[in-house]
Amino acid sequence: MLKSTIVTAAALLALSTTFSQEGDPKKANQYLSLGNFEAALDEYVLLAEDEPENMKYNYRTGVCYLNINGDKSKAVPFLENAVNSDDVENNAYYLLGRAYHYVHKFDKAIEIYKKFKEAGGGTAASTVEVDNQIQYCYNAKELVKFPVNVTFENLGKNVNSVFADYFPFVPVNESFLVFNSKRDEYSEEMPNGLFAANVYMSKVDDGQFTKAIPLGQNINTVDGIEEVIGLSANGDIMLLLFDNKKASGDMFITHKAGESFDEPVKLEETINSGGQEIAASISKDGSTLYFASSRKDGFGGTDIYISKKLPIGGWGPPQNLGPEINTPFDEDFPNISPDGSSLYFSSKGHTSMGGYDIFKAMWSTKKKKFVNVRNIGYPLNTSHDDMNFRVSGTGRYGYIAAIRPEGLGGFDIYRVTFNVVEPQYTIIKGTIRSSDPNKQIEDVIIDITDKKTGDLYGSYLPNFNTMRYVIILPPGEYELFVEPLEHKTIIEDINILDKSSFEAEIEKDIIVTPTN
Repeated sequence: MLKSTIVTAAALLALSTTFSQEGDPKKANQYLSLGNFEAALDEYVLLAEDEPENMKYNYRTGVCYLNINGDKSKAVPFLENAVNSDDVENNAYYLLGRAYHYVHKFDKAIEIYKKFKEAGGGTAASTVEVDNQIQYCYNAKELVKFPVNVTFENLGKNVNSVFADYFPFVPVNESFLVFNSKRDEYSEEMPNGLFAANVYMSKVDDGQFTKAIPLGQNINTVDGIEEVIGLSANGDIMLLLFDNKKASGDMFITHKAGESFDEPVKLEETINSGGQEIAASISKDGSTLYFASSRKDGFGGTDIYISKKLPIGGWGPPQNLGPEINTPFDEDFPNISPDGSSLYFSSKGHTSMGGYDIFKAMWSTKKKKFVNVRNIGYPLNTSHDDMNFRVSGTGRYGYIAAIRPEGLGGFDIYRVTFNVVEPQYTIIKGTIRSSDPNKQIEDVIIDITDKKTGDLYGSYLPNFNTMRYVIILPPGEYELFVEPLEHKTIIEDINILDKSSFEAEIEKDIIVTPTN
């Protein structure tokens, strides 16, 4: 489930006894006790403005900012006020360290984490956890020095909402997108002010994602939580996590049926153990299942396991992927690449920048296991929790949920372009000729302009004898300009589509009209 709380509401109320004991407004206190940080924030911001010297209000405002999926930098001034007060609460040091960490002020974060330890610590974090946060900061300082060359594309209002939209999955041809959303639509509001998650689908039409709609009632319910946690490479098998009337935190499997998916079936007890199963991935042929579980035989926290389909049906005994993948910390959100050669997963161990980071491991045919785990890099990974990554069939694109300044609110879904990976190119070819068969076209140049940048992409000469031309373009929006002698100028838009709308070749004859 997508919810990471920095400090629990119950602990927060207990922690604040050293602050001013002036009456805390009943409404704010009630919201906070329910873990409804957004509603509590609305109250505490007003209270802190009215009484800026009240450190309890400053402290709790900062805590609320840290616990919502938004701009956590707003927590910094309130927590700075709290730690600079005469009656400072030790936990404020740790939370200020987290705030600095989130906004990539790593040296300040390290300094304040150490102050928290020197002050005797507190209930907000154990010594081991603080030491982990300090190590995350050192990891982050190195990773941000060598950013990955990527471009983020917000998928816009057809997909994203002002609520949390997360865990995106696409098939190899990017013909559709399935994801989870906690939007106020066909879903019940929970005590913490959030809406229960439902599964949505957006289909691709003319290279663009269409308006996302919730899947049918065989998958989504009004009063339960349903999440997609995996999709096969060809998109015909989907894995789900249900916490509703059908099940309590169990994994289900469903198959594509026409434009939607059929009735989900609960996976057997071999997979749904007494531990917590959170996320999963299935191979292209449906024969291998990778999943995260907190079962007892792991290395610590949540580990990633593999299970093979049995010849007689059902799933075989799960095998832990071992210490190359799993650490004493949490590993989660496995995603197998379309060709099965790479495993993407999230981990709080290895060389994380903070919380969950996304890692990649390669399959070794010699060793028969995944090896060479590496952090996929900043800015794909940040000091926030980065949890689920899906790569396209070409490897040029990936899909991720992230909190970024240009987002619509909280987690948004992004398509990430790896700029070092060549795009698929479309070949446009045809003949330039006059509409008057008695007229000959001579000395003509085809100019192609990138409409997004306004730059000339290229100029192309047709074959002098045949007037056949060939143009090769990556996906994008272009303008074609042709100005032949004694013929009217032609200016046309050319859209080169990608995703499932990609065409390797387009035949296009250019017919020009004589001026007289």
